[in-house]
Amino acid sequence: MIAVVLLCVLTLIQLSKLNNTPNWWSQLDNNPNITEQSGIELENRITSALTRVRPVGEEDWTAAIDQDHLNAWLAHRLRETLESFQNDAADSIGEVRIDIDQSGLTIGTKLNHDRGSTIVWAVIEPGTDGQGRFTINTKRAFAGTSRIPTTLASRYLTSDRLGKARVDLGDGRVVNIRAIRTGDHRLELALSTQISE
Repeated sequence: MIAVVLLCVLTLIQLSKLNNTPNWWSQLDNNPNITEQSGIELENRITSALTRVRPVGEEDWTAAIDQDHLNAWLAHRLRETLESFQNDAADSIGEVRIDIDQSGLTIGTKLNHDRGSTIVWAVIEPGTDGQGRFTINTKRAFAGTSRIPTTLASRYLTSDRLGKARVDLGDGRVVNIRAIRTGDHRLELALSTQISE
């Protein structure tokens, strides 16, 4: 009987953590750098970098995107971008935020429900594989502040589902994303612009 009561108490404690807001999420509240203009500027810089004509011998290049600009884009441009591709996911996605450090990229979304909201989030290590596909290593996953098994995310975020790590520019060129690394509040990419095959 004591074991049943103890199990119930532990379950209630874990369930109560589902509505807790993780510290990393709260630290991004009211960040003055997360503006719509910053999100638009990021879009424009990415487009310019991707479409730049690169001379022979300079096909390999690098880029870094800081987390404030990424969060600005997520807050102000993600929904509009999804809608432009007529993606039904635009309606179901709540607020999305990221936090980047040397150990990985923390990404979360706020899910609204009858009893409030829950932040579902994970610490991931993004990358690419030898076949030119995106990879994600899920290090930890949470609902609120309760840790949940990473197997669901790992099973869902396979290279086959994530797709090719490349951008077809539509002009006979492609940009291959050769490597992705997390740094100090920034995402670092190694890229290569090539003629399409």
